[in-house]
Amino acid sequence: MKRAFIVIVLFLISTLINAQLIGPKIISLEKEYDFGKIEEGSIVSHDFVITNNGDSELYLIKIGSTCGCTVAKPEKEKLQPGETTKIKVTFNSEARSGRQKKYINIFNNDPQNTTYRISILANIVPKGELGNKDEKNPRIEVENNQHNFGIVKEGTVVTWDISFKNIGDTTLVISDVQKSCGCTATLLSKDNLKSGESGNIKVELDTRGMKGKKSRTIAITSNDPFNPRMIVTLFVDVIKKD
Repeated sequence: MKRAFIVIVLFLISTLINAQLIGPKIISLEKEYDFGKIEEGSIVSHDFVITNNGDSELYLIKIGSTCGCTVAKPEKEKLQPGETTKIKVTFNSEARSGRQKKYINIFNNDPQNTTYRISILANIVPKGELGNKDEKNPRIEVENNQHNFGIVKEGTVVTWDISFKNIGDTTLVISDVQKSCGCTATLLSKDNLKSGESGNIKVELDTRGMKGKKSRTIAITSNDPFNPRMIVTLFVDVIKKD
């Protein structure tokens, strides 16, 4: 009986310690990106946003890809809790055809996910098949793709407007707005914008339960063929209430 009691106590202590000591935690709003149709020989790039959602420093030790046609490089290799970095992934479609899927492995010190995998997709078609690249298209332009709320007290709800514009020639359609957590609320002013029209997305970030430097992301999906998924990153440094 005494032995069973000791085992239970040790288990509860271990559970409590693990709950308090999260360590570094690597996350990304999007783990896969599809370039869609591209012509053979094209070189395309995409930035993946990586965040340290833990409570200690995250190290991006090494980045490896499944083939030499893919190159990935982070802006920075050490992330404090709440910090974000971008990893630019470049894909060379030379001498390739058809549907392609390539993986990028991010080796890091997150004890729960030491090899974090992201991927890219592309459908490679023969040169000349996509026609004139100067044809009319919708194009989304975001005024600022990053915003820092600065230092705020825990429990405060902060707001910011993401301003965007259709700088293309045809109607821009916003089909989806995704958030990286439930603590963030968004309100889209309009989802169809004619050429030259502007819109905004009102963002509310609730800092209840937060502590220290944090970052959150908003993904805007549209029919812009050159940038179908725009990422906006929010930063905040949460301090205790008085």
